[in-house]
Amino acid sequence: MKKILYGFLLIGFAILLVGCKPNAYDSLKETNPQHDIYYQIFVRSFADSNNDGIGDLNGIKENLDYLSDLGVTALWLLPIHPSPSYHGYDVKDYLDINPEYGTMDDFESLIEAAKDEGIKIVIDLVINHTSDQHPWFIDANSSTSSAYRDYYIWQNGNAFESFVGGMKDLNFQNQEVIDEVKSIMDFYLEKGVHGFRIDAAKHLIESSNPTFDNTFLLLELNQHMKENYPDSFIVSEVFEYFYPMVADYYIGSDSAFNFYAAQQIWEKVGRLNSRYLLASNLHKVYEDYRDVDPDFIDSPFLTNHDLDRLASTEGFINQPDKLALAARILLTLPGSPFIYYGEELGMKGYRDYSQDGKIVPGYGIAYDEFRRTPFLWGDENKNTTWFPDSANSETPSLEEQKLDETSLFMVYKTMISFRKDHPALMFGNEYLPYGGNDGQIQGYIRSYQDENVKQALIVIHNLSSDAYTLTFEGGTVVYGSKDMAPFGTVIIEIDYEDIEVYA
Repeated sequence: MKKILYGFLLIGFAILLVGCKPNAYDSLKETNPQHDIYYQIFVRSFADSNNDGIGDLNGIKENLDYLSDLGVTALWLLPIHPSPSYHGYDVKDYLDINPEYGTMDDFESLIEAAKDEGIKIVIDLVINHTSDQHPWFIDANSSTSSAYRDYYIWQNGNAFESFVGGMKDLNFQNQEVIDEVKSIMDFYLEKGVHGFRIDAAKHLIESSNPTFDNTFLLLELNQHMKENYPDSFIVSEVFEYFYPMVADYYIGSDSAFNFYAAQQIWEKVGRLNSRYLLASNLHKVYEDYRDVDPDFIDSPFLTNHDLDRLASTEGFINQPDKLALAARILLTLPGSPFIYYGEELGMKGYRDYSQDGKIVPGYGIAYDEFRRTPFLWGDENKNTTWFPDSANSETPSLEEQKLDETSLFMVYKTMISFRKDHPALMFGNEYLPYGGNDGQIQGYIRSYQDENVKQALIVIHNLSSDAYTLTFEGGTVVYGSKDMAPFGTVIIEIDYEDIEVYA
């Protein structure tokens, strides 16, 4: 009788273990600390906690459950420091918080709450320039003998600006400036941030060989970080579509945003131009990066705060199937994908390109604001109201999309979960074009191997408005169907040893 009872207990314990089995992300994240799924937040637009119409840090904290439920594992916060502008890219004080967003205590509280949810935080580090209202510049501009005079670059008595509007370039030929930046990084790393997104990385040093100089400046900063925070993270914004110009930045950065890959998705999925080149073009860029750093970690994205939103981009306007396909491509590529807030809802928005901007009743002149409008919660208690948004009057809110199994939100949530459940997608750095690609379907093989895990998946996308039946022998379909719908996706698991058979 005791043996029978003991047997039942063993069976019950085994069932319990299966029921509690962690997904691939939970099992492997400690050995792959730089692989994440990022969510980019413009704090002003995300969530309002105090009814002043402006998003704030407490608004993010109060909605971490949404971000956790969506499945993201890290946040990138756009500038959080005091600034004279709405966007914050002209910093007045690196060691303080924009009072409209909250206090340093609020930021520390957010870091701790996010940590409890298993979510890392990366902040924007805007060091190419400061505001002309930063104390360093005010002092430097007051006298040629100022102790801060050499913190900036001067031309004929005027401070140099890579970007107009009172943004004064710092002088990184001055070691004192580099040391100041190191101190700023230490300040936030000690508070628990995971790392930094380096704004305007290719402009930090304007020289005869800027790629070389900027790469080794970033290497110095990164090495300093790694001394005490070995798992810390630098992702560089090298705003460049010509990927060979980006590759060398992997010498000094942990990652770099892949503008070329985004452009390929816009062209091949949106405009349907040269679709047959999608997989092979992506392979070229990955191999280029791999030559510089065999363990490179890409940072793919679809759009960000400096670009028109995908739903307002040519080829994607009123094309929900294409928006869904773009999401599935993003979330099956190597690296750490970045999702711009509201992208999961199909939010619209595009810059006003007229010289004088556009006058918005109740706000004033606007330019990039149209790309950074309030998140569509569908809940007046969370909505921000700082900017009147007319472009998204018909875009379904989060509350509406949660109730619709076919919504874009559900595509993102499903694919994020799928990615985290499959090591080949979440942690695999390998990428090979599928051997059966043609002008309609484009596929690639993703794989991962360590001491305990081996997995290989073939991801195939239908880049056409016509259905497609895939004649594929072997493997197991783990997502979608071989009878592919227009702009559909199928994912097939194969034996790891058979990768070369399908490449």
